[in-house]
Amino acid sequence: MTKKIFYDIILVEVGCVDDFTPKKAYELLLRDVIHDSSDLEKKENRWIWHSLYVGEAALRIAEKLKLDGNYAMVLGYVHDIGRKISHEGHPIYGYQYMKRFDLSSYGRSCLTHSFINNDIHLTAGVGPSGNAYLFLDYYLQVTQVSDYDNIIQLCDLFCTANGFTTIEKRLLDITRRKGVTEYSKAHYDSVMELKARIEKRMGIPLYQLFPEIEKEDLSSISQDQEALLELIEQPQVKK
Repeated sequence: MTKKIFYDIILVEVGCVDDFTPKKAYELLLRDVIHDSSDLEKKENRWIWHSLYVGEAALRIAEKLKLDGNYAMVLGYVHDIGRKISHEGHPIYGYQYMKRFDLSSYGRSCLTHSFINNDIHLTAGVGPSGNAYLFLDYYLQVTQVSDYDNIIQLCDLFCTANGFTTIEKRLLDITRRKGVTEYSKAHYDSVMELKARIEKRMGIPLYQLFPEIEKEDLSSISQDQEALLELIEQPQVKK
């Protein structure tokens, strides 16, 4: 998939759940946001490219694991769909948006994608607060983590708006932007454990499945990891 590819937008009503294909997920993702190909190049719409790459990555991993690649791709496409409403609080907005189309089973990725193993503490940067915390914490506790949840959670951490990169580089960037919390090290450890677990099941290293990753990113894994650990292993002063 490259940025040269742009499908014609077909504004149709989303069908029944059993017929919610990657194509329809793509159409729903772009609906009311992207009106022609030039809109995809706007800075405020970079999250859409990220979502498309997450969908592609999820497809590859799922198929390697002999799971439903189309289902994984749909979850990847819609995981950030709440950003068309608001970037802040997008998980809940996304889930509510999917419910409007009777697509709650796909909307679960909106709520679970930021939390490794569906644990509200295992997220990058400062997590939700207030009523959002209460809702998400309850949902994550009563929702058993699935292979598909784990796939999207992992893909979210090596897909950017420009394509595929390493988890180490993307986590370093997220941490620098969002800050460090008392759970940052636990989050990092859980991400690495999840990566290792999926690699073992696939039988190949994760990055081997993504030859598009820049050589510079691969060659800087050790440096990025070292810089990341230096940040998250610093003792946190509670305010």
